[in-house]
Amino acid sequence: MNRKVQELTWEHDAIIDSSSDGLFVCDGKGKILRVNPASERINNASASQLVGRDYLDAASDGLLILPSAALEAIKKREPVSLLQENRHGRKLISSATPVFDDTGELIRVVVSERDITETDRLQRELEEQQALGDQFRHQIVELQQEQLENYPVIAKSPCMVKALKQALKVSEVDSTILLLGESGVGKGLFADLIHQNSRRKEEPIIKINCGAIPENLIEAELFGYEKGAFTGAVGSKPGHLELADKGIIFLDEIAELPLASQVKLLRFMEDGKVSRLGSTQSRQIDVRILAATNRDLQQMVDAGSFRLDLYYRLSVIPLSIPPLRNRKECLTPLIRSYITHFSKRSNTEKRLSTAALDTLTSYSYPGNVRELMNICERLVVMSETNLIDVNDLPQHILSGSDNNSEMLLVNWPSEMDMSQIIESVERRVLLEASKRYRKQQQIAAALGMSQPTVARKLHKYGISSHFSPEENL
Repeated sequence: MNRKVQELTWEHDAIIDSSSDGLFVCDGKGKILRVNPASERINNASASQLVGRDYLDAASDGLLILPSAALEAIKKREPVSLLQENRHGRKLISSATPVFDDTGELIRVVVSERDITETDRLQRELEEQQALGDQFRHQIVELQQEQLENYPVIAKSPCMVKALKQALKVSEVDSTILLLGESGVGKGLFADLIHQNSRRKEEPIIKINCGAIPENLIEAELFGYEKGAFTGAVGSKPGHLELADKGIIFLDEIAELPLASQVKLLRFMEDGKVSRLGSTQSRQIDVRILAATNRDLQQMVDAGSFRLDLYYRLSVIPLSIPPLRNRKECLTPLIRSYITHFSKRSNTEKRLSTAALDTLTSYSYPGNVRELMNICERLVVMSETNLIDVNDLPQHILSGSDNNSEMLLVNWPSEMDMSQIIESVERRVLLEASKRYRKQQQIAAALGMSQPTVARKLHKYGISSHFSPEENL
């Protein structure tokens, strides 16, 4: 029996002494009976300094802190927990539990002390990081909203009005959207528009160009990686999908996504879980996916370069954005909007002459809205005077304008009056004639005009550069 008592005592002592939490025991009057090593370390006081002393006496000598969870438990005869800071600046949670005998007399108080200094520091750091993250996300949203205001979607053509209505309608749901259209039509702007009108507008839209990232890095960028996952991975990094949690991710040029990454993206779209490279853990996230491409995905599926199952997952709601050449009614307001925007940004007041505007509206814009923006910015920056005239236009605009005068007569811009329409037709006729004939005399004979009149009008409309001096003789 004595042997068993000794074993139980050793076991009891081992448990108390090995605890990482501080433990000390008082009797029912507040006299300290036992202190474990963790409590000695926390209070920076040895057991020999504490055991046998009244708690208040030890506290008066600065060895322990007040208020005391032990004394409060004795007073209230119930468990007490206190958040405290000791004389060494350590933050503690002290929990005192009273122990009663069979007659209800308080005989012991067991106090557990947990040092939460490091936990508290980590919690503060986490809160600071979360605050910075929230601030960063808020700034992203503000910049995206500002970008949408700077480059508004102008819809005058029926085909563009239809596309815009569809975009606003699908903004209200969480379905996956596949934006289809030629390069430069404004798929990114449509993605911003959908985001701005969705329930996720308070969260950022994270954009990633699948064609601009090397194939061996695209998976790491999308899904993130852990330290040591590959050469150069010196730390952990969340992927774009994680960064877009609760928001939207816009996968531009989705057709360029490698087959291996297509498999992983498909798996994510099925279960909503992300696994970083080099990790066995998965994270559940809530992300809406918008994808865009200027390629024929169905044709790529037939060729085996794009997965059929991923294609069906992405094209839940396909949305086609018309090219600029099919948006003739949008050209004039678009051009004027961009000229005004870039003029403000350059702190100037530039405007277009009627002939210059007419020339710009007759161009086909194979690069779509992106090309139009670049041309407008170039005109604002490079023109010598506040009036941007035909002579300021790039040569490829002059030579690539649509010369179908009949189309103009049927669908001329509503902003043009009769004199402007006549000038426009005259310029187009002269431009067509300059392509048919090599000399001004030939143009004059064909149109029943004098050669000086032809020369003056060619110069007026910026067409004189089509002729070398030798050809004009």
